[in-house]
Parts: sequence; C-alpha cells; structure tokens
Amino acid sequence: MDGTDPIGGAMPLSVGQTGLWLLHTLAPESATYNLAGGVLMAPAPDPVVLARAVRALTARHPMLRSVYGEPDGIPGRYVREPGEVAELEIRDVPDVDDDELRRIFEAEARKPFRLTEDGAFRPVLLRRENDAVLLCLTHHIATDAISQWTLWRDLLEAYEAYSLGEEPGWVPLTSEYQDFVELERSLLDSPRGNRQAEFWQEQCKGSVPGEFPLDKPRPTTPTGRGASLVWKLPDALSEQLKNAAAEQGVSQFAMALGAFQTLLHRWSGQADFLIACPASVRRGAAKDVVGYFVNPILIRAQIDRADTVGEVMAAANDRLRQTTSRAGYPFPLVVQAAATPDSLYRVSITMVNSERFGSGLNGIVSGDALKVAGLTITYLEIPHLEGQCDLSLEVTRDVYGLTVAFRYNTELFERDTLDRLYDQFLRILKSAVADPGRKVSRISLMSDAEKAALLSMSGSPGGRS
Repeated sequence: MDGTDPIGGAMPLSVGQTGLWLLHTLAPESATYNLAGGVLMAPAPDPVVLARAVRALTARHPMLRSVYGEPDGIPGRYVREPGEVAELEIRDVPDVDDDELRRIFEAEARKPFRLTEDGAFRPVLLRRENDAVLLCLTHHIATDAISQWTLWRDLLEAYEAYSLGEEPGWVPLTSEYQDFVELERSLLDSPRGNRQAEFWQEQCKGSVPGEFPLDKPRPTTPTGRGASLVWKLPDALSEQLKNAAAEQGVSQFAMALGAFQTLLHRWSGQADFLIACPASVRRGAAKDVVGYFVNPILIRAQIDRADTVGEVMAAANDRLRQTTSRAGYPFPLVVQAAATPDSLYRVSITMVNSERFGSGLNGIVSGDALKVAGLTITYLEIPHLEGQCDLSLEVTRDVYGLTVAFRYNTELFERDTLDRLYDQFLRILKSAVADPGRKVSRISLMSDAEKAALLSMSGSPGGRS
C-alpha cells in the first residue's frame, strides 16, 4: 500500500474476497477477474458533470473507493475518501474509427488492477469529436453482475440529475457489505454451517470435474487467456423452452443446465461429474449494495445412457434446488475440505436474468438505445471474465428472449470447437422441447454437413469419385 492514509483500519474480507485476493497476489498482471461494462454516448457527455457523478457514485458505494492489502499478514479492505481513488480518467481519441475505438476499449478492459494502490474500480471516458465511450471497469473482488448494473443505474441517474441542476434521487442504503461479512462468519460458527459443510463434502465425494476434450495440451503455467462467443437464441426456441419448462415443472435454467450436462456427457463420456455455477448470496437490504455477493456452487450430474432428456432436466432441477438452498457456505472452504491438488471444476454455467435490472437497463443490454440528459446511450458488449476455467456457458434472459455466451480458454480450445458446441447445445435444447422422452444417447448431434462428410467417407453412393 502507498502512504495515503485510509479511513479507519482494515475491514475484514469475506471468504470469497480473500480467495480472490490470494489469486490476485499470485498473478497480479492477470485480467481474468476483470468485469468490464461500457456504453457509447452520443454526443459526448459533459466531462465536468460526469466526473461529479462518478465522485458521487464512489461516495455512495465505499467498495468502489477501497484498496486492499495485508500489512499485518491478514488481507483486509481499506476505504479511501471520495476522490482519492477511482476518479474519472478522460482520454481524447478524436481521429480513431469505430474499429480502432473498439480495439482501444477492449485493451483497457484487459489492463490489470493495482488493488493495493488504485483500488478495484476504474472509470474511463474515451472521447471523440461527436461521441464517447464510457467504461466502468471493476475487479471481481469488489463487484458482481448485480452490482455492475447497480453502479450503472446510479451513475446514469446522477449524471441526469446533475445535468438538470438537481441532486440524485437515490434511495438511502440501509446495509453495507460488512453486514454480509458478519452474517457469513455467523453461519460458519453455527450448527447450520456445519450441516452445510457436510452437505458439500458429500456432494463432491466420488465425483470428478466435468471436462470437455481439449484441442491443445494443457499448459504447465496457465495464463488465463480467453475469448467469448455470443449468440442470440432463435426467438421461437426461446418461447418453446419457456413453455416446455412450465409443462415439465422445471425452471428455464434447469433446462439450460440439463442440456449443458448432456452435451458434456456426450463429448466426454463422463457419467458422474461436477459443474460449477456462480450463485448470488445477496439478501434483503443488500439488494442495492455494491460488493462481491457471489459464491460458486458445485452441481453434480449423474447421467446414464438410458436416461431420457426429460429425466436429465428433472434431475438438474432437483440438484439446483438442493445446492442453491446451501449456497451461503463459502466455496473456498469446500476446496479446503476436499484437500485435493486438482481443481474441483473445469467447466461452469451461469444464468443471468437482466429483467430484474429494470426496463431502461434491460432494454439497453438488449440493443435498445437509452436517453439520458440529451444523450443517446448504447450498450457495448465487452469481453470479460474469460479464462477463469476451461469453458463457461452464460445464459442471459431478457424481455426479448435468451442469449448464449461461451467463454473459453484460448490456450485449450479452437474457435471451431465452440461453434460445434453451440450448434449441438441447440440440438439438445430442441430435443428437450420436442421429445423429452428421447434417450440422451439417441440425440443426433451431427450437422447436415458432418453427416454428408461421414457418408462420403463411408463409400455411400456418390461418395467416391
């Protein structure tokens, strides 16, 4: 830490934050745990008003003006005064075209954080003559998906209010992140915490991490390099999944999870495996608090070739209920209890419901423009959280349907493999909708082109010259 005095002493970290801090100390130059959000603003915003809005945002949310360190050997969080860290950075890029602008802001999103000096929040404005890109870059130790939407909501509300000569009409916060830290400690010291620890030990016993076959050898020293591929599910399929989930008595997330488990089973041949799923542990008064309220949970799949698609979906739904009800037990302690040198998971799945963020922000992420203080604001898809594990599937639901993102480690997989995985994931979803009684081993995963190539190689009529 530098010589600037923090407010008060160190605030204890949650178990999850402590894990992220340790990962940061092991790889301080990594951007693996950067969360990046950005919008295009036309015309460019008033920089004075925007800087004021950013400062008000960090005053409201101490997590955004905190730095981290362990001067006494115990990791802690130190809150700074508004303006000491996380000030708006303004860069003029007047002559760059759209492609170069994207290259610039994607490079910004990959810059590592200096958590001990600069904290975990970095707002950047890239200004051109007629528009600008505003980036809100945050390290995962200080945020999660809901927190990212909260800070965008509060920031845009502040900008609009200050543009009108008013104060933001924010609802006062009645909770802070340290309330969650104390609740977590209370859980760990309770009989309920002991029961949850036993549940997770049983959940992991005898199972192994689910793994897709790799295209490349696993490197001895991983760098966490990754990439993302995003697809919008066909509207008709999104609607069919919604209806099928209701008919089968399962959630839409369970449908996606079951399809993903089936895909992994078909590719790897594994019958008993674990997939990670980030779960929100945010409760009640913390709904508007910015902080790290995420805990990975392990979902076990046990799939037999004779199982039907519907049975896999039902089992996924049951496992989700069992595990999410015990999501408060910190994952790092599950890892510690497992006492294995290997990772407990290599593949993960996430479900994001953007409808909860309100009509304005929900619309902007779905492609609609938002009007704020005379500015037209358009959401920018910025790659982030890539390379944390071998492969992760992110399913986002909004008012327009479902979007699927595969985030993968580029040291392990080729792009073509991800295209095939998406195509086959769709085939499994369609089977779950049209024929839930079909056995998982009987779902055809081959594309028409692959079938034609196979027929050609087998010497079918017309297959040889």
